[in-house]
Amino acid sequence: MTDLILINPSYFTPGQSERRREQYSGFIRGGNMYFHPFEPPLGLASLAAYLALKGYSCELVDMPGDEIDDEGLRERLRLSQPRLIGITAMTPTERRALEIAELCKSLLPEAPVVLGGVAPSVKPEEALLSSAVDFVVRGEGEEVMAALMASDLNDCPPEMPGLCFCLPDGGVHVEEKAVLIPDLDVLPLPDYTSFAAEAYVQYTEELRGIRGISMLVSRGCPYPCSFCAVHQTMGRHWRGKSPSLVSQEMDEVCRLLNLDGIWFKDSIFNLNHRWVHRFCECRKTSPTICKFQINSRVDLICEDELAMMAESGLIQIDLGIESGSPQTLKTLQKGISPEQVRKVVRMAKRYVRVAGFFMIGVPGETEEDIDMTIHLAHELELDAASISIFTPLPGSALYDSLMAQGRLQGQEYEIHFTEAAESYCNVPIERLRERFMEFNENFVRPRP
Repeated sequence: MTDLILINPSYFTPGQSERRREQYSGFIRGGNMYFHPFEPPLGLASLAAYLALKGYSCELVDMPGDEIDDEGLRERLRLSQPRLIGITAMTPTERRALEIAELCKSLLPEAPVVLGGVAPSVKPEEALLSSAVDFVVRGEGEEVMAALMASDLNDCPPEMPGLCFCLPDGGVHVEEKAVLIPDLDVLPLPDYTSFAAEAYVQYTEELRGIRGISMLVSRGCPYPCSFCAVHQTMGRHWRGKSPSLVSQEMDEVCRLLNLDGIWFKDSIFNLNHRWVHRFCECRKTSPTICKFQINSRVDLICEDELAMMAESGLIQIDLGIESGSPQTLKTLQKGISPEQVRKVVRMAKRYVRVAGFFMIGVPGETEEDIDMTIHLAHELELDAASISIFTPLPGSALYDSLMAQGRLQGQEYEIHFTEAAESYCNVPIERLRERFMEFNENFVRPRP
């Protein structure tokens, strides 16, 4: 018997995933991760490593990475007979996570089911409406799940920030989000052996041109981007593991998986410039040559720091450009201008490859706004791009605005950033899809 099973739901069935990867292979090689959202379950792998330190046996069922369908999941549950079942519910997989909760409860009715992730953190009451969900973890899950595992699962659950649950009278007990972990150095390296890492390594090579895998070494973002909801789970205060520990863990993962490098998937890698300087010093003295790629903001790029990172192994930076329209950038609360983007990209391309994140269909946008975005992307001559169609994410400021306008009331929609079902801008949905595909065609990369 296993103490705990953690489940990562798939966006698509194994067959659908394979077809999408083949159908959109040119866009994927052009850097667009949205057509085939395939990322290692680092949150669950971190949780598994943390609970293992506490003495609990934990199994991770990564449905996309292992290409597991519902019957395969049932077999894993039958074999493991877990005391507790945890399911991550990101916003695009919320509906699928609830279906999996029902599957688990029908097979193992005595095992409590816990939902965590952005979706239940934002809407815990809705998640607990399902008879298959016993607990919701709001925010960071490590300490909450450890406390839950230490409790008597057949008795009253502990009342603590972050843990929500159903009451005997049919009501729900909702808590504030979990207390943020101030020192991330207490967290062990995510267990990269708990999922099919090589599948993600091969995909990263296709997507980003490096035999690598993603790592997360910080939490929290202080910026007010109106389309983003990451603060709902990670908070707004940036916290990072110590630079020396990050460098050591980077070397460990590269040796473990025989990698050429790491993609730091953190929303903003270089928010703390002193931290970056110390990290680069660690990389220069490391016995392991390991390249790296990062995400950042346009207004955080300075030449001296970029040159230092390039000398330390940085080969690509992904910038949140989002739009070429000043009005759209204002709506998105990015705090940047198209001219600032041009200046920074020109400078950055002297040191590293530069990729960009873009979106179209933002509320208030017209065809002219989309034209400006596509024109800017052309002009920048980027090495890669991830392009999406705006979809309102629960927990974001734009979602709240659209809800207040009555444009989302009673609406259920599948959240996928390449297949929007509805337009929230001044361009009809069919035309918006055409512009989206036109935009992507600019970044098609043929098979080598």
